[in-house]
Amino acid sequence: MSSADARVRRPERHEVLIKDLMSEARFPAMRDVLLFAAALGYSVNRRASFDKSGEPIRYEILVNEAQADAFVSMLAAVTVQDDPEILDATRLGERIAIFEEYANGGLEYLQEQINTQRKTYDVIVKSMTIDALADAGAKEGASVEELLEPF
Repeated sequence: MSSADARVRRPERHEVLIKDLMSEARFPAMRDVLLFAAALGYSVNRRASFDKSGEPIRYEILVNEAQADAFVSMLAAVTVQDDPEILDATRLGERIAIFEEYANGGLEYLQEQINTQRKTYDVIVKSMTIDALADAGAKEGASVEELLEPF
């Protein structure tokens, strides 16, 4: 499958949520919602398959944003760590499927947060983003000595 032919499905059951996030949380495009949702799904370890989908979007549109193609590929690489061939050009469909499942899981989680927190969409999204950035800043990297130690 070439990237020109590839399509990314979005879960039909979250169509309203996706549209609400675009208007209420000010995501500029549907691809931005899906990218955020996939990152969220990965961060909360939520991956969910689905059968019914809304109108799919072209993969080229999804990855039109800087680094989006790399994000989809790295998401697949960390998910299927024992199979480096997942990054082969012929396996784009599998990488897209992994992305779709994490996006669906992220949308499920986001819907749960909206239902339980009773806050506006933009406040919830901002809060999740701030929490993720704070968590990322709190992680310590390896020291130079640790990087140079032999296995």
